[in-house]
Amino acid sequence: MLRSKKEAEVAFLKDALNDVASLVVTSVKGLTVTEVEDLRGRLREQNIHYKVVKNTLVKKATEGTDLESLADDFKTESAIAWSEDDMVGPAKVIMNFKKDCGKFEVRAGFCSGERLDEAGVKSLSSMPSLDELRAQLLGTIQAVPAKLLAQIEAPASQIVGVLQAKKDKDEKEAA
Repeated sequence: MLRSKKEAEVAFLKDALNDVASLVVTSVKGLTVTEVEDLRGRLREQNIHYKVVKNTLVKKATEGTDLESLADDFKTESAIAWSEDDMVGPAKVIMNFKKDCGKFEVRAGFCSGERLDEAGVKSLSSMPSLDELRAQLLGTIQAVPAKLLAQIEAPASQIVGVLQAKKDKDEKEAA
């Protein structure tokens, strides 16, 4: 690779990984092209970036940053999946792919300024995503007014029930 291409690649990685919310380091060793394309498609659906990287270039790009703690994880054939806004998205997709493809290796992860081992990536993947948290919050917010309305309507429905029973009793006696 020409020096200018290497410099451009390092600059791209520095820029791309500057504001990363989370990142997962994987190995592509032993994967077929079809499997890698399947993984790329799954990640693309979630707006997660995925790139096979040269280890020396990514190490140079992460020098002096919090991501430097991952330097020892870049060995043999490496790839990274990252997102700028979703902390659990890359881990979720990667771990789901690992379930489907047993030979897939997850080396490490990075979230909230800390390096994660494979177990940490797995536990991160079990957390609810941002969209799931929003849905839970919305459900909780909507549940309060619904319960309040049910409580307000309860006495009125009981009065209607009593009046209906009185009417039915009067009609029965009249007949």
